[in-house]
Amino acid sequence: MEISIGQSGIVNREVTEALSAHTLGNPGVNVLATPCLAGICDKAAAEACGTDVPTRRVRVDIRHLAATPVGDRVEVGAEVVSVQGTRVICRVTGRDSRHEIVSGTVERVCV
Repeated sequence: MEISIGQSGIVNREVTEALSAHTLGNPGVNVLATPCLAGICDKAAAEACGTDVPTRRVRVDIRHLAATPVGDRVEVGAEVVSVQGTRVICRVTGRDSRHEIVSGTVERVCV
């Protein structure tokens, strides 16, 4: 099976202390850290690509739009918008319980 435009994936995650900016070295900043959000976006893109064709991340280009406090939940969705040879580009968007928190793209390559 091949990866097709329109395939999608969703990741739901609780924001725990382990995912916080505080844990990553910003004392007292108890919100979802941008590097952790990038990882969640990549996971959603991997879900969109499926398991039939193994892929690996090569680029994450996101805008972190709003802070999500520890204890809240986030939902990030990805949709395959381009397949060019072995390169796959997914559009990612995400929300917490109050705001849109992320938009951008994740590029993966088939291996």
